[in-house]
Order: sequence, then C-alpha cells, then structure tokens
Amino acid sequence: MTRLVIDARLLGHSGIGTYLAELLPRVLPALAQWRPRAITTRDGRDEVAALVGPHAELVFSSVPPLSARDLVFAPRLGPGDVLWTPHFNVPLRSDAPLVVTLHDLLPLTAPDLAGRGRSWPVRAWMRAIRARARSVLCVSEFTRNEAMRVGGLDAGRLQTTRLGADAAWFAAGSSARVPTKPPTIVFVGLMKPHKNALRLLQAFARVRDRIAPRLVIVGRHSGIRNVDRAALELAATMRDRVDLVEDLAFSDLVALVASAQFAVQPSLHEGFGLPALEAMAAGVPVLAGRAGALPEVCGEAAVYCDPTSEDEIARSLMLLAGDDALRRRLSAAGRERAQLFSWDTCAAATIDALTAALRIP
Repeated sequence: MTRLVIDARLLGHSGIGTYLAELLPRVLPALAQWRPRAITTRDGRDEVAALVGPHAELVFSSVPPLSARDLVFAPRLGPGDVLWTPHFNVPLRSDAPLVVTLHDLLPLTAPDLAGRGRSWPVRAWMRAIRARARSVLCVSEFTRNEAMRVGGLDAGRLQTTRLGADAAWFAAGSSARVPTKPPTIVFVGLMKPHKNALRLLQAFARVRDRIAPRLVIVGRHSGIRNVDRAALELAATMRDRVDLVEDLAFSDLVALVASAQFAVQPSLHEGFGLPALEAMAAGVPVLAGRAGALPEVCGEAAVYCDPTSEDEIARSLMLLAGDDALRRRLSAAGRERAQLFSWDTCAAATIDALTAALRIP
C-alpha cells in the first residue's frame, strides 16, 4: 500500500523549520489513510513527535540535512511510497516519486551569494526533482517562475502555496502597540550575505547620529555555513547603538518585533520573506528590499529600497524613523495585507497536492 513519508529533518532550520512546524499539524490528520511516516534526527525527535502526535510514525536518520552525507542519503522507502521533502535536498540514491517544496533557488540564481560549492549539489538535486517529482509546491509566484526559468521544471507540476503568519503575530498587533524607549529598528534573518545585513549596518552607521532608534539584529550566526562575517564584525564595533541577538524563544521574538518602531528586510534575494509578513501581521511598519518575492508579499503596504544601494537604504531608514504618519499608515496597511496570507490556506493546497500525488498508480 502507498505510504506518505515526510523528511522532517529540517525542523528548526529557520524558515523551512517554521514551514514544517505550521504545516505538519494541519496536514497530517487529513492524510491518515496514507499512514504517514516522518524522518527525523534523534536530536529533533521530541519536537517532531509533539508536532505529528499520533498522526505519523517516526523513523530516525543520523544524516544531517544539507550536509555532504545528504548527497548519498537513501531513506528506507517501501514500494509505491511517496516522499515529501520540504526543500530541494531530495535523495539521489532512490527512484521514489516525490512531492517537493521549493522555497528559493538561490544557489542557482546567485551562486556568489549562496556560498562556494553550493550550486553543483543543487543542480544534482534539481535533476532528480525534474525526473521524479509528481508535484512541486512553490512558496511564491517568484519562486515558481524561478523554478521554470533556472530549474527547468514544467508549469504543469508547479503549484503556488504561499506561506502565512502564525496567529501569535496577529494577536501581538491586535492591541495597541507600545514601542520601546528608545525606539528600535528590528532586522530578523540568518546572518548570510543574501540577507544584506552588512549593507544595512553600513547604512545605519551613516545615519545613526540623525535618528533615535537603536538597530536590533536578530540573526542566527553560530554553526551556519557562509556566515556574513563582515556584518558581524561591523555590528561588534557599534555596540552602543546595535544589539546582536541570537536564539530567541518564539514568544520573545514576537514581543521584540511587535514593540519595534519599524522592521527592515533589505534582502538581495527572498523566496518569500516571512519576517516581513510576520511584522506586518503584528502591525509593524516594514522597510523591504525591492527584490525577490518581497514586493509580492508586501504589496503596497511597505516602503521599498534598492537593496544594492547603501544610499537608498540610509535615506529610507531616515524617512521611516522621522515620519509618524507614514508609520501609522503602513501599520494599518500591513495588518490588512497580512490577512491575505494564511497557513490554513497553504495547508489545504498542500493536502490537495499530496493526495493527488499519492493517488497516482
């Protein structure tokens, strides 16, 4: 009998971990007839078990996701089983049919930003996806277009399943926000080059004496590859005005963002842009880079800047820091815009795609 197998090893890995945490509890109960099985590491066992509850059996792997060993990872799959992977790291030593979620194709579109040696394994994974994927779920229209343009995938297998914001973000914005004193500008994202924290810090250094807010960077940087060391070094020289925070509990992150004067996501590339959506849901004005899927997500509810221009980022920081009326307008517009994105809608489309893939003889 056909069985659904989910690769859940990336739970806890930034946006993909959020994706799994939001979707697994919503998707698995509807797919019980396919006897779901979730692959996890032993370190992640308790977190995965809490998410899947009685709706999936756990199986364990010692192979870290996105590692060199992942290129030869061969999960145990039965005849007819369908494997759902939440990223492009599909098993190469298998002929099992796939459902794949694509968040971005950065290693193919901007290999200089993704890091040395990242493009060739992604090309191998994409060849396997082209050969074996029954359905490919793209988190934005931007990513869907990239999947066709650089991934070589045909449109008939691609579906756009946009992400959502957790209810906690909306709850944080439902009451009157109380900005911190002194006010803060908050950046949330991995400390990797494509997140553009270095240019943000350079721009902030230029205007720090002309605006009141501190800059708070919530950026994981320990134990990750291709870390933006120049950004970390520059942040360390401005400790009087810049806070570098890592590994916040979710409730603390929500509280920190919700109390900010505004949020900034000046990314050079985003497959979706979840921190921008979450800030908007909390009623926090957003400054976004005009790149990737950010305009698709933020619509008219953000101020945009050219993320390659330090001058433009600096001017935009000053604009938002100095204009109360603009911030109030963006706060209301962002809350309204965020309502268009829903994890329940994403889950329903995902259930449909998985069910269709499982029913193929």
